[in-house]
Amino acid sequence: MLIFLWLTYVVLSIITSIKVVLNKRNPLAAALWLVIIWLAPYLGVFFYFMLGINRVKRKAVGMRKGLHRYNHPTLEKFIVTEGKLDVHEISSYYIPLAKSIHRLAEQSLIDGNDIEPLFTGNTAYNAMLEAIANSKKSIVLMTYIFHADGIGVKFISELRQAHARGVVIRVLLDGVMAHLTRPSVVHALRNAGIPFALFNSPLLARQFIFLNLRSHRKICVVDGRIGFTGGFNIHRDYWSSNPDEAVHQDTHFRVTGPIVAQLSTVFVNEWLYSSGETLRGEPWFLEEDEIPHEGRVLARGIAAGPNEQQERLRGSYLTALNVAQKSVKIMSPYFIPDEVLIAAIGDAINRQVEVDIFIPRNNSKILLAATMGTINEILGHGARLWLCPPPFNHSKLMIVDDQWLLMGSGNWDERSLRLNFEFNVECYNALLVNKINTLFRTHQNSATQFTYAEYLKRPFHHRLFDGCTRIFSPFL
Repeated sequence: MLIFLWLTYVVLSIITSIKVVLNKRNPLAAALWLVIIWLAPYLGVFFYFMLGINRVKRKAVGMRKGLHRYNHPTLEKFIVTEGKLDVHEISSYYIPLAKSIHRLAEQSLIDGNDIEPLFTGNTAYNAMLEAIANSKKSIVLMTYIFHADGIGVKFISELRQAHARGVVIRVLLDGVMAHLTRPSVVHALRNAGIPFALFNSPLLARQFIFLNLRSHRKICVVDGRIGFTGGFNIHRDYWSSNPDEAVHQDTHFRVTGPIVAQLSTVFVNEWLYSSGETLRGEPWFLEEDEIPHEGRVLARGIAAGPNEQQERLRGSYLTALNVAQKSVKIMSPYFIPDEVLIAAIGDAINRQVEVDIFIPRNNSKILLAATMGTINEILGHGARLWLCPPPFNHSKLMIVDDQWLLMGSGNWDERSLRLNFEFNVECYNALLVNKINTLFRTHQNSATQFTYAEYLKRPFHHRLFDGCTRIFSPFL
């Protein structure tokens, strides 16, 4: 009997060790798992299969299996190759960045776009509501949070009226948040007769793993011609009928030009997965001869998620940090970068690149502690951390050398980098970046700089709490 148990232990340990060697990319993690597997008979194998396998990645890849991903063709006249950036007054040292993101995003960089930032809830929501009210053919709307009260009442009313006019509408909501929000947006949309679907609803999937695979994307496209994307949810806390009332802040963007087709492409692929319905051609996309040349912004959509072979959002951050020559500005409500990003920030600072990071001072204590547990190394390198006063700002923005902008839904935390489905847009245009720099300057004027010396003066129990929250940051 003992010989049988020993042989079983050896066989299971060998099989599990092979899986560790083949699948674990981090050498330290692989070595630790091998020690646990061999020094804890049976228990080591059990714990590896329970905790060591990345089921999120496997489930994310598997859930799209068999679905044909649509990629709307881009007209050749709008495509900008990396070697022609100088024609658009973009420095040649951005060529590695453009090449890298082209391979990561599997999308072309395109010219002919007009992109306008919308800095307040009233501005962003009014622009979206106006576009919906003037819609003629189609509306697609994808959002993480959709409150059925507050500003949500106006959206549901405009969508219902557009639907009555014969405009075809599709609304895609994150399956978890749709069930958590009260009053129920699911009931409100159903009562209004507006077609909608839920992305990875755990009530439908009946699998806990889907709680991690959230759609954090925010996309709205009207008539295939006008698009909106950025950080704004349809959220009651970001709008007030009283213009003098302080509400949460964010940054959204109104986009026109050929880039709109990339927004629509992301939506129709997520809609196919969530509902099984295929959306192609008219009225969801413009015909080739209808696609306008709206402006001079070079742009490219980056649809990131755990189902992708390469980590698109992390790769975009890393490449941008690596090509920076003068300055990097980052604004994110959840700034908890991993070791690789921390090293890239440190390397940029060592090249005498100025790095400024803006986070809300009135964030939750746990999330702020997780940031503090991570930021100390960056502050030690020489980065500047700015704690912005209320109201809470939800913007996710990155600027490199006042020429390049990355905007969208992705944060600098484990959820955005590894677990959620995100959508960002990279933009090359100094005039657009200058408008975003105005936001950074405004926040810097009212913010408090938090230095490395101040971090070292934090009480021991605060720094201990910072370290604990950093360890558990992937679960925040």
